[in-house]
Amino acid sequence: MIAAAAAVISLIRFCTWAPAHNAMDTTIVLALAAGIVMNLVMVVKDEDLLVVLSTACYAYALFRHLTNQVGSFVDAFQGINMFGDATQVGNIVSIAIVMAVGAILPILAGFMRREKEV
Repeated sequence: MIAAAAAVISLIRFCTWAPAHNAMDTTIVLALAAGIVMNLVMVVKDEDLLVVLSTACYAYALFRHLTNQVGSFVDAFQGINMFGDATQVGNIVSIAIVMAVGAILPILAGFMRREKEV
């Protein structure tokens, strides 16, 4: 549930930030949404494949977000605004951190017991 909450937070942050900076990518939104759905299904049904798939969805969204914004990182390192927006690196990193938390938590959940003892 915490992974789904982190994904919802990152989805909201991304959807509010990206349109204003011409960085909207529907595959990121779809990957986060699919991961959220898989996490919610895991609450009801214990399935190892869903752990792997939700982690893959969150990781895809994270790395797609970072690779789409590589121009902003280059501009920040060089001190110019040519390929992206150097002023947005803080927002890019904060969104990526929440996405990374969402990607790491299903991995940790895969090593824990997910069934309630009766």
